Amino acid sequence: FPETGDAMTEGGASEYPQSEMFVDRAPEEEEQQLEEYRASRRNEANEDLEFPDEIELHPHVLARERLARYRGLKNFKISPWETSEDRPYEPEDWRRLLQFADYKGSKNKAVREALVGGVNPGHRVDVHLRAVPAPLRNRPQPVSLFSLLRHEHKHTVVNINMTLNSDVEAPLKSKEELIIQYGPRRLVVNPIFSTSGVTPNNVHKFDRYLHPGRSAIASWIGPMTWGSVPVLVFKNKQEADPEVLDGGDGDEGPPTTSERLDLIGTGTVVAPDQSRVVAKRAILTGHPFKINRKVVTVRY
Repeated sequence: FPETGDAMTEGGASEYPQSEMFVDRAPEEEEQQLEEYRASRRNEANEDLEFPDEIELHPHVLARERLARYRGLKNFKISPWETSEDRPYEPEDWRRLLQFADYKGSKNKAVREALVGGVNPGHRVDVHLRAVPAPLRNRPQPVSLFSLLRHEHKHTVVNINMTLNSDVEAPLKSKEELIIQYGPRRLVVNPIFSTSGVTPNNVHKFDRYLHPGRSAIASWIGPMTWGSVPVLVFKNKQEADPEVLDGGDGDEGPPTTSERLDLIGTGTVVAPDQSRVVAKRAILTGHPFKINRKVVTVRY
């Protein structure tokens, strides 16, 4: 071959992409980056408002194990939902809850029955009660009695269309303890939130948070109530008791707090529907780490 010396050569562009080298970081550095990433996403409520239904998988957790109870839906509003797969996860008394084949007809029948007979207004009557608890029997305050329509002593899936007040500071998380007042009943419940509306497959998206000024369907298992009854939603708030004064001996005891009810929302009772499906949606997201022609590695 002839000597070319330091002669320069020139070649055309290659049809193959340039290869890239990725250096695997040490485990300590990986853990540090993961903690920094999680710290940037610490405020879960704000993340839910901006990026709802996104979940994070730990690097050492397999997605097929973490998402084993999830299923794929081609269309969230149209695709049919197989309820037979949910039976192993049903509550123990789910099959014993009150169900209605014709809610409107049953409601009209119960109202008509209540208008027939009974005691006319303004009459004084004697009411005899059996098995009255001692705390109720010894109360100095007068006792109030309320009549119930047919089936209102039974339990069913209670749904209310609830709106969280816009002046509430923090969003409300599903399964958070609330105090619900509708009619003569005041209940302490842990409802779950879901989107309202009518869908062909009766599947509604589970809401992890109810943000101020927004509306959702709150559901729990409780006593049946006929009609569109107005609802008041309260929440317990801990505050310092202003009536407790400091002792004169100078010893400071533990702080005394009292509970008061804050009105945080209002709503209306909607028809109970045991076939209403509340589905939790999961969206997997992450940061691209390695990008090749056909394979993309996403971490975190």
